Amino acid sequence: MRGELQKISAFAIVDADVKSPWRQASQLLRPKRVTVTRYEIQMRRSPDITKSSINSCATSVVYINPPKPSGFVASSELQVEAIGYDLNQALCGRTLENIFVYRPGSPNPKYASMRLKKSSNSCALIRGNTTLISTIYRWGPGRHPRMRILNSSVSVEEAIEDENVRGELIEVKSRSIVSRGQIFDTSLGKFEWRYGTRDEQAACDADSLLVMEADGKRIGLFVRNDQFRTAGTRQYSGGNGGRLMLDLRICDNPENVEAFAVASCILMLKREADRFIDNNVAAVV
Repeated sequence: MRGELQKISAFAIVDADVKSPWRQASQLLRPKRVTVTRYEIQMRRSPDITKSSINSCATSVVYINPPKPSGFVASSELQVEAIGYDLNQALCGRTLENIFVYRPGSPNPKYASMRLKKSSNSCALIRGNTTLISTIYRWGPGRHPRMRILNSSVSVEEAIEDENVRGELIEVKSRSIVSRGQIFDTSLGKFEWRYGTRDEQAACDADSLLVMEADGKRIGLFVRNDQFRTAGTRQYSGGNGGRLMLDLRICDNPENVEAFAVASCILMLKREADRFIDNNVAAVV
């Protein structure tokens, strides 16, 4: 009987070439599993069962650590309404624009990004009556914006102007000297915003696409096309609004991650608007 069990178990083992590094690498990437035969399963249910009662010894795979959901699924959608700049607006100077963010179908804004000065992009993101995140822009080469996730009740003015306000300070960093991508290292996770590739744009049917990643996994898409672009704005504009889609299923604190995604997306739009203005002014000059 012992020899028979060993013989049956042998059929359940997948033939693996231990000398092949490709096979070994693929096995390391698979979730942990336990392989048992139908005979062994039946033996656990009924110890008195015999081999003759088992028609076959096909294998069954039981996943102990099932893989997490794969692929991007928008669990949250927000419409970011921003006029931005077209060529004429870029040459006429900067405007003071407050940006409002809505749930699709809702007449009331979920978030608002408020500025105090026309001459500064510094702003604060609010939800209801609560100031959540401030973004401070600084003059000078190499002086990247700073964001602060606030942990105290403050006004928009205090959030923007008070350097001693309490909260988590985040230094926004460029992906590289020539890249428009931005990196945000926070207690919520390490995030990166970058512009989508042509293939990614085509897959989303987008004229312009921003991609947000968390530790290398895509969790956000900002899509601008004829369907989602802010009404009255054009394809060839800078800093105009669109649809923000977020996959927050893997996030431990989805509400806070959503707020940070909104604030950091608006930061990307403001940087895009600045580049658009500077490039068009330089072209005219």
